[in-house]
Amino acid sequence: MLSALLLAATAAASAPVPGEVKVFKDWYVACDNVWSCEAGTLGPVDGDFTGAMALRIHRGGGPHAPLRIQLTPGEDMASGPARLKIDARPLLAGSPDAEGDTRLDEAQSLAIARMLASGSNASLILSDGKPLPVSLAGSSAALRYMDSVQQRAGTIGAIIATGTKPDSALPPALPQLTARAASKLTELPDLRRYPQIIAETGCEYRMEGVEDTVHPLGQRGGLDMALVLISCDSGAYNFGSAVMVATRPMEDPNAGWEFAPAKFDSATGWGDDDQVAQVVNADFAPETGTLYDRAKGRGIGDCGVASSYVWDGEKFHLSEKHEMGECRGVWEWPRVWATEVLLVR
Repeated sequence: MLSALLLAATAAASAPVPGEVKVFKDWYVACDNVWSCEAGTLGPVDGDFTGAMALRIHRGGGPHAPLRIQLTPGEDMASGPARLKIDARPLLAGSPDAEGDTRLDEAQSLAIARMLASGSNASLILSDGKPLPVSLAGSSAALRYMDSVQQRAGTIGAIIATGTKPDSALPPALPQLTARAASKLTELPDLRRYPQIIAETGCEYRMEGVEDTVHPLGQRGGLDMALVLISCDSGAYNFGSAVMVATRPMEDPNAGWEFAPAKFDSATGWGDDDQVAQVVNADFAPETGTLYDRAKGRGIGDCGVASSYVWDGEKFHLSEKHEMGECRGVWEWPRVWATEVLLVR
């Protein structure tokens, strides 16, 4: 029992290690920390995004996890169920899911994934009969990488790297986090009374007219606590905020607020070793104690990093992360980090 407790304490104290996004020619594949993976199509590098995300394959970790294959034509294309054509094989049909995409028959999904990996040509046949070509270049390598991350290589459950061993590898357990909902405070710090905190953040390039924001974090250890987001290092479509935490003796209006850099269990979107941690295009939800960070790779938003952090009363912990480094039409960035969050009010 003691060994198990020590292992759990060590795991809780360690920094998050998100999964990676890999690109193989015209396909991407991303897996998170519990071996849940997504592979899909990219648009060509010339900016024609009609085939990006048109075909996606999802598979969770763990023995005999099923595949989910989705067909997703662009919003400006014909609505209604699409079908999949691979080489000269018969058309593959499915049914609409809750998002309006077409989900192929799960019982056939493993066989279909193998067809895609070995095929030469594929297209989505839209509901109006028009074909939407999708590239299969890189599909085999992407799905082989998925097999590797999920430790299915050499097993009967592998998509590409098939073998005779049983599909029995178990993924890591979801990390457990506690989030504290923020209770209201009788008063929040007035930043106009504390001009020195701007200099303490290390922010040098503040846009004219920027607004700093303050949010309640609640009370803990005899202190009122507030989250302070200082506008910092802003650009055309990314707006950085240095993250500070203000404290004072509980409900003492005569006491001054003290400010300190917020603590995080992992690196945030911006900032270097000489600066207070920064988040990008920040938003805070006090009802869940969640701080959101979404940095676009470019203005149209088809690449970037989006993270959420939950406040446990002392520091912010990475609770979820989505990422796409390749700017080729992927508007829904795949997940690379997941946790289970217990909300305490």
